[in-house]
Amino acid sequence: MGPEARIYLLMLASVLAGSLMGYVLIRNGRKRTYGAFVAAHLLTITGLLLAMQGQAQMDGLMYAILLSVFVLPATLGMAIGGGLGWWRQRNATK
Repeated sequence: MGPEARIYLLMLASVLAGSLMGYVLIRNGRKRTYGAFVAAHLLTITGLLLAMQGQAQMDGLMYAILLSVFVLPATLGMAIGGGLGWWRQRNATK
């Protein structure tokens, strides 16, 4: 397995971890905690984007890597997991 595949495995693990956390939080009725995690992710995205804009060309590369490999996939996973948990909870009550 090459280094390129490891990056994609890290991204997949980040999506899976975020989706599991989102699903568990919504299914356990912890909507405020879920909202706090989503807000933290959005603030992290904003902070990394601002930090990336303030750097010269290659100096902002580490911020871009952190953003694209860890934060954005985890946020996507939380949205998917939270949506799935909400949908399953809504259909279970019918």
